[in-house]
This record gives sequence, C-alpha cells and structure tokens, in this order.
Amino acid sequence: MEQINLTAQIRAEKGKGPAGRLRAAGRVPGILYGPAVEGAISVVVNGKELDKVLHTHAGGNVLVTLDIAGDKNRTVMFKEIERHPLRGTVMHVDLLEVDVNKTVEIEVPVHLSGKAAGLAFGGIVQHETRTITIECLPSQIPDSLDVDITALNVGQSIHVKDIKLGAGLTAIDDPDLTVVSIVSPTAEVAPKTAEEVQAELAKSFAEKEEGKKEE
Repeated sequence: MEQINLTAQIRAEKGKGPAGRLRAAGRVPGILYGPAVEGAISVVVNGKELDKVLHTHAGGNVLVTLDIAGDKNRTVMFKEIERHPLRGTVMHVDLLEVDVNKTVEIEVPVHLSGKAAGLAFGGIVQHETRTITIECLPSQIPDSLDVDITALNVGQSIHVKDIKLGAGLTAIDDPDLTVVSIVSPTAEVAPKTAEEVQAELAKSFAEKEEGKKEE
C-alpha cells in the first residue's frame, strides 16, 4: 500500500464560521481520532496538498504520515471524506490513526477485467457489488480487488467467496454476496402496463374487503 506525507496544523477555532473561512482560504478542516488519541484532535490541511494525496492510484485508500506542527508524526488513514454535493471539492476529512501492527477493516473497490464469454450470446454484465470490506494490516491494503470475468457465461455469477485474496487478506462481507453476474436481456423485468397495475390494485382492494367480512 502506498504511504505518503501530509502536513497539518492544530485547529483552534471550531464551528461553521471558522470552517467556512478556512475553505475560502484553500484549506480543509478535519478531525483526527483513534485508540491512541485522547478524545479527538481538530486539524486543518492545505487543500492542494490534500488533492494530490487523494489523486494517487489508490485514491483514499492510502497510508498517510501526518506531520502535525507541534505534535508527533502519526500514521493515519482517511476514514471519511466529505465533498461538496455540486462542486465535488473536499469539505472535511476524518482521519483515523492506525497501529501498523494491528489489522483494520476497510472497503476496497472491485475492478472487473476481461470480456465475459456470455457477451457473445447477448448477455449483460451486472456489477452488483462495487466494494468489498476486507480485514488486513494497514500496509497490506490493496488499491483494488481485480476480478476476471472472462469465463463467465449467461446465468453465471462471481461471489465474494470466489475471489482469491492475497496472503493476509480476509473478506468480511457475506461469502455468498454476488459481486458480478452475466444476465440475459430477457431476465430484465419489463415495466408493468396500466392495465396490470389497475388489476393488482383491484385484487388488493378485494382481498382487504374479504378480510373485513371475515372479521
């Protein structure tokens, strides 16, 4: 797993007003917590430096050496990244200090590779699970989990239990959780007609009326 550096400062002022002024100045407020952190530490980081950290190949799944002015360096991970709903800019970050010798649980994106055999017969790829939660040491966190769908035919699926994980990686999700399937176009549910909807409503009303009579 990639490990990079990020500088930060202790944030004295809290609340929406100070946070807004920080963002206007190109800085991003955040909070640091973890088993070795007493309570939590409010921090602020440089927005451009943070963007560089988040635009690595691994995205947010990186180990960060957080250099806090006036404090010791800490090994942290991004626990939550809050973005502006329209602009997509980072509004706030939650940082979790980790012990490199203890396992963590983290969601890892699933990357599909290959061209499924079932596509030649009109099949459609349904990527049902985009991330899988795994447990491992922080240094072993993969950038993604590669799933080869080349051999999949129509009607076949790959589940969590079918994915070969590297040494030291354990899947936390349900083993029978479907990750990807190749389905037939005829398997798609056609929208109901107005007549069908009306018939269902009439049947439901009749059943309710019958229930009242029995009471």
